[in-house]
Amino acid sequence: MAAFLRILLKFESFVAAVAYALVAMLLLGEIVAREVFAETIWGSQKMAVFAAIYAGFMGLTLATAANSHLRPQFADNWWPGHLHRAVERFGDVISCLIFWGLGLAAISYVGDSYFYGDRAAVLYNPLWWIQVVIPYSLFSSGLRHFAFATQPALKPKPMLLES
Repeated sequence: MAAFLRILLKFESFVAAVAYALVAMLLLGEIVAREVFAETIWGSQKMAVFAAIYAGFMGLTLATAANSHLRPQFADNWWPGHLHRAVERFGDVISCLIFWGLGLAAISYVGDSYFYGDRAAVLYNPLWWIQVVIPYSLFSSGLRHFAFATQPALKPKPMLLES
């Protein structure tokens, strides 16, 4: 499982990096085209938004992989020390179920977009291929929480800032 999660992390990191690079290139290209050539690149802003959507949802999976989601820390000491690991594993089970439940809802959402032929404004391309990142990222994050719950050694230690 650890090897699979490492490969998954590399893949998702690559997709996020490419998406962010695409956002930067599209927006920079649009600015150069507008300021230097007094032209625009048709659809570049919309494509940049789509790339940012991919980057954002990949960011969700990367934050899950790094155990770096923002979370309330005020309740960390509510449980006796000997229950801390059990509570943490229970939290991963709950997170897994939430992500997988949302993933099922996202599949329905993407399926409806496909079925009804929803298209993006400006570019008029089908929306489902853009939306498919939503269930992917939710199921991927759920898989990681499942792995953290079943094999706690796979869960990285959170990097917390002390106040």
